[in-house]
Amino acid sequence: MCCFPTLTICVCCPYTQMKWVMNEVLRLYPTAPNVQRQAREDIQVDNLTIPNGTNMWIDVVAMHHDSSLWGENVNEFRPERFMDDVNGGCNQNMGYLPFGFGGRMCVGRNLSFMEYKIVLTLLLSRFSFKISPNYIHSPSIMLSLRPAYGLPLMVQPL
Repeated sequence: MCCFPTLTICVCCPYTQMKWVMNEVLRLYPTAPNVQRQAREDIQVDNLTIPNGTNMWIDVVAMHHDSSLWGENVNEFRPERFMDDVNGGCNQNMGYLPFGFGGRMCVGRNLSFMEYKIVLTLLLSRFSFKISPNYIHSPSIMLSLRPAYGLPLMVQPL
């Protein structure tokens, strides 16, 4: 059984705190569960050689839930991680990759954050949300990370 706090507009304001919430949600549940790259040359990593042309998959979900990168509270919802650090306190500067990285980073990053803020503000200013007691917490990776059994919500107008 997973417990989630009731999220209200107060938690998300001012907008800087809303950004913390958005970043923490994307850390725990990234929309793209992996990032793919192809080696353009032979790469040496310790005793391992990755040959030129090798397709590499970076498991973003696993990386965002790695306690060696994020600390023992890695599975806790703690938006304040992002208060003073764009990487959420991750001890590796490439440890937080909700939109990928480098020249192939998601071009819609800024637009998605703006849409996220607008939609979240509108919804939370008009409704309260609670997760149904019937909710079963079981994230599933298909093309994106999603709840395996849906996300039943109890929604009430304010």
